[in-house]
Amino acid sequence: MEILSFKLKSKTNSNVFEVNTSKGVFLLYADVMVKRNIKKGEIEENLFDVAVKESAVLVASDLAVKYLTSATKTEKQLKDYLLKKNFEYETIKEVVEKLKKYNLLNDLNFATSYIKCNPKFSANKLKQKLSGFGVKKEVFLPLFEDFDDTEICFATAQKFLKNKVVDKKTTEKLIRHLTNKGFNFGTIKNVLNRLKIADEEE
Repeated sequence: MEILSFKLKSKTNSNVFEVNTSKGVFLLYADVMVKRNIKKGEIEENLFDVAVKESAVLVASDLAVKYLTSATKTEKQLKDYLLKKNFEYETIKEVVEKLKKYNLLNDLNFATSYIKCNPKFSANKLKQKLSGFGVKKEVFLPLFEDFDDTEICFATAQKFLKNKVVDKKTTEKLIRHLTNKGFNFGTIKNVLNRLKIADEEE
């Protein structure tokens, strides 16, 4: 195959080049071009393929680091992001493993931080959210072994009842409200007892 020309992909990024070849346009990382002695003219196709794969990992790594510095992300979120950028699965897998090795990607840290930053969520809602972010159950379930959301439920109930007349209709609405928030029946019943509200559905 033949390399016809190359140019910077972006004026703000001197690391990535668009390389126009007889087989199409490819992205190459500057360090890889130097390492593999990539220049205009004929080049062995296998050598060029290796350079393209190496470059893909480096380009994806750069994008991944920028993506992760904006906010903590999960492994699934990063994979989805790189898939949207049209990177191949093997490239994404290599990038993910590299970032996990350097602890730049850690689902346990994400789960721990998410729970801490959402102190008003019930245990069930937190689990639902973490599952939605792609965190595996075996990662986050141990964090809930000593988790008690009774006080959270109690505070949520107090806020709901503020300036309301506590009658049967209000109680029914409160129970639905707490259920929708993810609190289980046992916790809700305990809170109703503390508030001296009878659950007439019992």
